[in-house]
Amino acid sequence: MYYTLKQSLNNKIIQNFFAVSGLYFFSIPLLLLANIVLIRTLSVSDFGVFSFVLSFTSVFAILVSGGLPMLVTREIATYKLSENWPAYRGLVTAAYRWVVLASFTCALAVLICNIAFGVLLSQHLIIPLILLPIIGMTAIRNGILKGLCRPLISEAPTQILQPVLLIFGYLIIAYFGKSSATNALWCYFAVIMIVFGLASIILRYVQPAEVGVTYSDMTDQKRWRQALLPFMMISAVALLSTQLAILISGSMGQDEVVAYLRVAERGSMVIMIPFHILSSIIGPHMVAAIRSGNILKQRDIVRQSSRIMFFTSLPSLIVILLFGEQILGLLFGSPYDDKSYLPMIIVSVVQIFSVAFGHIGLLLVMGGHERLTLASQTVALFANLVFCILLIGPFGELGASIGIAIGVIVSTVLNVLLVKRYFGFIPGILLRQSFLR
Repeated sequence: MYYTLKQSLNNKIIQNFFAVSGLYFFSIPLLLLANIVLIRTLSVSDFGVFSFVLSFTSVFAILVSGGLPMLVTREIATYKLSENWPAYRGLVTAAYRWVVLASFTCALAVLICNIAFGVLLSQHLIIPLILLPIIGMTAIRNGILKGLCRPLISEAPTQILQPVLLIFGYLIIAYFGKSSATNALWCYFAVIMIVFGLASIILRYVQPAEVGVTYSDMTDQKRWRQALLPFMMISAVALLSTQLAILISGSMGQDEVVAYLRVAERGSMVIMIPFHILSSIIGPHMVAAIRSGNILKQRDIVRQSSRIMFFTSLPSLIVILLFGEQILGLLFGSPYDDKSYLPMIIVSVVQIFSVAFGHIGLLLVMGGHERLTLASQTVALFANLVFCILLIGPFGELGASIGIAIGVIVSTVLNVLLVKRYFGFIPGILLRQSFLR
């Protein structure tokens, strides 16, 4: 009986993986083309400014949407299993209220500071403020769809429609000779608004019909609030870990270092594609396994996902090692082929090390150990911060990539130890029955 369930689970994960992989098969060239058009039409300095503002936007959005996707995914998956539709609706209502309140509070705080200090915000920093509620509502939408085991629908608007619109937008700006960081940012804002509107219509038609005719049960509101802060902090630390090097470089006025590092990260992102695909799939399966107390099922999910990620990412690493410099030169031109190649290698290798252990952070969070996950990520972020500060000045983009790598290694090792302690097995591609307690 167990092995029948195990085979069914594995087949479902694999089927969803290949379905979402098909989506990424089309989206990756589109995202790459959008970045090529942008980089080719902007100066290195302008592209550095554009990248810095987007990083700043992501960090600022933590105050509004940080933690919401993970929290909503976990709770929606739980309510779906128990068919508790009133609590489902109550959670969604509370999440939207939080986004509106947090966005208003942030805008008010900025306005007060502006009046108090007489400092006018540049257009570059106005865009993050007006995007905040849209980013927050998008996060809720993604969390709902993933909790409902609809990863394909969750990813499609962002992965397909958004890059297509960005390509056309950037080309139109270039055609009229208006290429600049400011115009590219306003184009990005317009595209985000369009995609959000269409994706919201899709969500309306795919969520369970029972949700639309029931009442909102807020009984669990206290528990949601207590869980949101750790989730928010986890999201903040995770996001800062990916953006910290760029933020430090931009704060130092090294716009060219930001540009080179951004291209290196874009190149190494291909390694993490299987990771992101499975992240949108396995959350509800983890919740079901943890709620049932089935340690064997938990182990199988982690083992299956880690093996899929590792063996589908490995060919990409080999291509980067052998032909990465030539690919950078072909796609982005000089000086990116020279300046971004070694940082891309460093980040890619450490990412392969991380994916070999599977979604250990997600397992801990879905199992209710978000505070321990936060602690491990905070230690890793501190290591990242220290080494970036020490190395970016003398070594530029190379030093930044080393700082990123150290942070990833520390986070992975600590999370592996936490999984061993609280779930009873050592995760990863070599996981065996003998590791169980």
